[in-house]
Amino acid sequence: MRCGRVAWLFVQDLVLDDVTKTWPGSAPAVDHLDLTVPAGQLVGLVGPSGCGKSTVLRMLAGFETPTSGRVRLGTRDITDLESRERHFGLVTQQNQLLGHLSAARNISLPLEVRDNDLTVTEIDRRLQCEASQLGIEQLLDRQVTRLSAGQSRLVQLARAVIGAPVALLMDEPLTFLEDQVRLRLRGEIVRLHHERGLTSLLVTASQQDAMAMCDRIAVLLDGRLEQYAVPADVYGKPATVEVARFFGEPPMNIVAGRVDVSGGSRRVRVLGRWVPVQTAEIDPYHGRDVVVGVRPEDLVAGGPVEDSVEVTVTTTESIGYQASISASTADGVRLDCIGRGRAPLPGTVLDVLIPGERLHFFDPATGLAVFHPPG
Repeated sequence: MRCGRVAWLFVQDLVLDDVTKTWPGSAPAVDHLDLTVPAGQLVGLVGPSGCGKSTVLRMLAGFETPTSGRVRLGTRDITDLESRERHFGLVTQQNQLLGHLSAARNISLPLEVRDNDLTVTEIDRRLQCEASQLGIEQLLDRQVTRLSAGQSRLVQLARAVIGAPVALLMDEPLTFLEDQVRLRLRGEIVRLHHERGLTSLLVTASQQDAMAMCDRIAVLLDGRLEQYAVPADVYGKPATVEVARFFGEPPMNIVAGRVDVSGGSRRVRVLGRWVPVQTAEIDPYHGRDVVVGVRPEDLVAGGPVEDSVEVTVTTTESIGYQASISASTADGVRLDCIGRGRAPLPGTVLDVLIPGERLHFFDPATGLAVFHPPG
């Protein structure tokens, strides 16, 4: 059974043009944001709690008005358009369903409100189609107060797409769900996004969900857009040291370094060791400080003692095939690394090799990236 799909003619970019949102007596929640969600793409808006993610979504949805700047759908300015006139689907972590109605009535309500010319037969056909697509036929007669959190989100998703919206907005739709339920809902969202040809924005604090689901990721920190790129580049080529510190589970290790370019070779002083490097991008920093980053999975435990940094394990998290290890140097510098097999016990002393070919470099004054290792 084929459910509603937006005609390609109506699939358009979602645009935030120099948008700022402030409230009296506070710093901007969103600060001069330029962001385009390309037509037909699923974009993840990621950042820590309080960074302005939900405010961005509320301005797109029409629940908040920007203090300055414009919101557009394609070339159409919708900044002052009422929410109900934007024809967007919405899924949130809060239960937005009407508790006195059945799941079926909640799903079909957008059709009853927006499309008064639809017959009861056509509304029921679309209802059954959406329920079949999401495998929730058995839930239709239930009161929504009797649904689990996962079932409620599926009903919300069905309600969001039943009216063939021009865009799908999702605010933390996967939070507070059991792992299996979350993975199922994650897959359903991606499938519906592609099958319906939607332009979609996912607001999430989960980097894993954003990496797994999205075509592009926008990193928002303190209301400002720090980076907007494909997932692999946000992870592997963070635009700033702040993105590097934030993005990753665990995030990139950030330490101080000093550059020496002499005698036809290049090296960086890191954690008391001279580490040879190859990139000429750091030559302008000769004799100067530089910010050095290294991903936890690139640190090698058990390297040659003379070339390694000695660390003491403080905590570990094991998921069976690998362990996330937090450790500290004698000077108190924290390092995160990834180990294979059984996790070492807290208090274990490890020799960790810092691989010069896997180091990232950032400018200490601007925080901007200077060099990233390939691949």
